[in-house]
Amino acid sequence: MAIRKAGAALGILAAAAAFSAAGAELRPHRALYDLDLAAVREGSEVTALSGRMALEWADACDGWTVRQNIRMVVSERGGAPFENDISFSSFETKAGDRLQFAMRWRSRGELAEEFSGRAETGPSGGHAEYSTPEGESLDLPPDTLFPTGHMFRLVEAAAVGSPLLSSVVFNGTDLESLHDVTAFIGAEIPAGDAPPPRAGAEGNDAVKALAALRSWRISAAYFPVGSGDSRPEFEIAYRLFENGVAAGLTMDYGDFAMNGALAELEYASPSDC
Repeated sequence: MAIRKAGAALGILAAAAAFSAAGAELRPHRALYDLDLAAVREGSEVTALSGRMALEWADACDGWTVRQNIRMVVSERGGAPFENDISFSSFETKAGDRLQFAMRWRSRGELAEEFSGRAETGPSGGHAEYSTPEGESLDLPPDTLFPTGHMFRLVEAAAVGSPLLSSVVFNGTDLESLHDVTAFIGAEIPAGDAPPPRAGAEGNDAVKALAALRSWRISAAYFPVGSGDSRPEFEIAYRLFENGVAAGLTMDYGDFAMNGALAELEYASPSDC
């Protein structure tokens, strides 16, 4: 089902919060995004989509924690609108070598899919072990990155003006969540040189104040690892600000795409550790 792919944004986009770049101050925060349908292509079953995505990022001293939820109402060709609730949570060590993950998708009030487990990675390779569904596992290639580690690499590349970063990334959103990722990094947008991000209906002062920060436009294409496919499984584009906030989202799943407008932004107090 097309909507199943929307869960892939969870865990990937969430990690956009977890970085600091070249003197920037990392700001733990909670962000809300208004979702709407950006495009529908030939063969798609999706005819309408609306909803909200919540993202909460926090410094857990020895790692980063992420909580993210998508709630949306979808209409498909020939059917009545139905509700979807897709949630993701993770803990990733600051060393980037261990990940705990959990993803749950409820559709029409029923549990549709659920995944959880742990993964380890390193220079010689790694392994993902699922507790849900029990007994499933996946070997990870050498130097596989987890989502937050991937974002650190993106920021490092952006800081030196590199326009491209290719990586293997595991995020734990399903049994096939190992991807070859090609990320294109736009030139730095200096503070004050671009208007505030397009805000949702409840855009607040914190959203408008982002215009005073440096940012980069990121476009990342996700291919099944080792597939050699010429077309990505999905693509995610966004404007990434130096304090870790992502805005201006477009999540493209091939047969349909959706936008995410940053509606509310609230910063949390720094960790005491």
